[in-house]
Amino acid sequence: MNSLTFQPLVPVFDANIGVGHRHDRIAPFTDSSQLLEEMSRHGVAKALVYHVQGETRGVLKANETLFSWVENQPSLYPQWMITPSIDCLKQLEQLHSENQVSSVRLSNTIECKLPFVEWLYNDLLVWLSEKKIPLWISLADTSPVEIMETLSHFPDLVSVLVGAHYSHSPLIRPFLQRLPNSYIELSRFESLGKVTELKTEFGTKRFIYGSFYPRYAMGPTLFFVHQLELSQSELESFCARNLENVLRMETLI
Repeated sequence: MNSLTFQPLVPVFDANIGVGHRHDRIAPFTDSSQLLEEMSRHGVAKALVYHVQGETRGVLKANETLFSWVENQPSLYPQWMITPSIDCLKQLEQLHSENQVSSVRLSNTIECKLPFVEWLYNDLLVWLSEKKIPLWISLADTSPVEIMETLSHFPDLVSVLVGAHYSHSPLIRPFLQRLPNSYIELSRFESLGKVTELKTEFGTKRFIYGSFYPRYAMGPTLFFVHQLELSQSELESFCARNLENVLRMETLI
């Protein structure tokens, strides 16, 4: 039987990988070497990783545990989970003083019952804005209404909206229009025509490849991105360069 194989045509930096076990979900890999093996299988050179336990509880501990995943692993970049607490902000300030913060990720506000509203997250979002640290927010785990209303109070804050589903299609254009420092991560956005349409309107720089692995498989979205009508330069931007620019790091290309 013939097997279907696919390898990306450009360097790839995955913007959305969760590591570790959750209290209610066992990960399919147990250490960074197994993750790197899966990345290699799909032609992914680098990944931005967060600890999944921080999605719902134990943000501080999840961030501490993340060190063991990224230590001595130059292909893995840590992304710290956040929740609206003084202790979380203190932890971030310490990490930032050690030059270890390139981005942060909002916890699952729906499951945690901590609505993403300005009066609750103000101190944290002010600090992120001042330090020019981008914020990842999952559309699968946070109210779109709260995202729009809260981020509107922080126009300088860069945000990456991850996990947009085809059901979110009517929301993406208003997000990109009203939040000019926002980007769309493509792990669940499966409409080729819609992405092409949005790229024509807003340009290539507003879109970022991510897999949302292991919540979803690593390969399908990467294959999907390669089916878009993109030039070589645009494909490089989707797959790595846009993320590198958001993180303000050296390019893979």
